[in-house]
Amino acid sequence: MKKTHSILLWALFLTGCSESASVPSGPVLEKVVLLSRHGIRSPTASATALREKTGFNWPEWSVAPGEMTPHGAVALGAMVQAVRTHYMGLGFDPLRSCSNSVRIWADGADHRTQQTGQVWARGLAPDCHVSAQWQEHGPDPVFNAISAGRAVPSKQETEQAFASMLPVSKRSDVRGGLQALQTLMAPGACDGVAHTAWCLRDDAVLEWKKGAPRLSGGVATGGMAAESLLLLYSEGFAEGVFGSAKADVPGLLKTVLPVHEAESRMLRRLPVVAAARNGVMAESVRAFLADRSVTEIPGVTDSTRLLVLAGHDTNQDALAAIFGLSWTFDDQPDSTAPDTVLAFERWRYPDRHVEVRVRIFHQSLEELRAGQASGVERSMQTLEPGNAILP
Repeated sequence: MKKTHSILLWALFLTGCSESASVPSGPVLEKVVLLSRHGIRSPTASATALREKTGFNWPEWSVAPGEMTPHGAVALGAMVQAVRTHYMGLGFDPLRSCSNSVRIWADGADHRTQQTGQVWARGLAPDCHVSAQWQEHGPDPVFNAISAGRAVPSKQETEQAFASMLPVSKRSDVRGGLQALQTLMAPGACDGVAHTAWCLRDDAVLEWKKGAPRLSGGVATGGMAAESLLLLYSEGFAEGVFGSAKADVPGLLKTVLPVHEAESRMLRRLPVVAAARNGVMAESVRAFLADRSVTEIPGVTDSTRLLVLAGHDTNQDALAAIFGLSWTFDDQPDSTAPDTVLAFERWRYPDRHVEVRVRIFHQSLEELRAGQASGVERSMQTLEPGNAILP
């Protein structure tokens, strides 16, 4: 009897230890939403159109306007692997098992975002045969509810918000960026020596087209040119294509990218515009993290734990405005450069309370150019939302 009693007590002791071991001592990562910008692309206008607009001798690309390049796919693949490694290190189950818990939804409006979804599908869970999906016809309200006819920003509120942001275009770093662009592209344009349409001194103007606000003027043209220069460098073009700035292209980009950032702040990050354009996306993120039905994204079920959205910098700008987020990088002058990933994570603590953490992953300027992402995890930032993500 004593022996049987001892065995029983030992079995109960082992059971208790097993149950204690299964209870996590810290928070557990339950769900993740990743909003990725597409990979490196060519400018959305042809080299000829860009020359006519700016006066600069833009080079030809190997792909059609607006298409992701083969190098862009390699750089994006490196980012996907870096993000995968990060979450694997956290023990995030969807990346360790093929349990139908990963959903990848891309913007079907552009080939580059479709390709981006496919790169994520190949690299994120390579043994699980995950596929990327997208809406086949018409604008997807998840990525642009204005184009889809689902929302229209108030004209009065938009114009008031725009007027309040006009001082941004007069900041010293923006003026310095515009001057550097002017010197590079058409140095005599503002003096009547060259084509005056190439002068970047025109004030920013808010225009309306098909119910959507558009930005024109020097900041709009300069912002487009600054981003196009960054794309050239990221793609690996030789320094010679940068004209008079070829001696220090990274220095040029650091000087001119504030113009692109100002362009975003003056329109895409206006809360009234962001809420109209990407309110559907924001609500989808909230619903997913709160275990509510995600009606706008097909295939998201109760078992889905990782949702990847393959979109644009405009989407990241909009969610930054909606959730009150901001970030900058020391080694990358574009806050929404190609491959940048905005992450929303749901963590559950042992006492059952839930916390949403927001991260931003990016590649440095030189990593994009080299097609690498070795420093992504080290440079990851945790962001503090100014507005509640979950009630």
